[in-house]
Amino acid sequence: MSNNPVDFNVLSTLRDVMEAEYPALLKVFISDSTLRVNDMTLLLRDPSFTTSATASLQRLGLMAHSFKGSTGNMGATHLSELCLQLEEQGRGMVEADDAQIRSLVSQIRDEFFVVRAIFERELERCHANH
Repeated sequence: MSNNPVDFNVLSTLRDVMEAEYPALLKVFISDSTLRVNDMTLLLRDPSFTTSATASLQRLGLMAHSFKGSTGNMGATHLSELCLQLEEQGRGMVEADDAQIRSLVSQIRDEFFVVRAIFERELERCHANH
């Protein structure tokens, strides 16, 4: 878990740009990201998943790439960095082994729980102000 899981300057900018749609953006991010983290976790639990299978790693790398973009756009910088590391391992850009992959997915899941809690509080704050 990072000390600064979310860049609040990014959230402030999004709040200003999105205006009334900002709470909807938060809801979509929370919902979509929960599914993404669950999908990564389920992939690792699949008995056919192996780090020696290129297809398995590529699939995980694509999942991480997509999640990296959305987390970066939302200011979840450390989560985005973890996704980049997983993407690089999944795409074979860096050497990866099963323990490293599983550790990264666990770190991504844990960091997402922190980020999700922050965004849920932000959503509550939005509803309290309207």
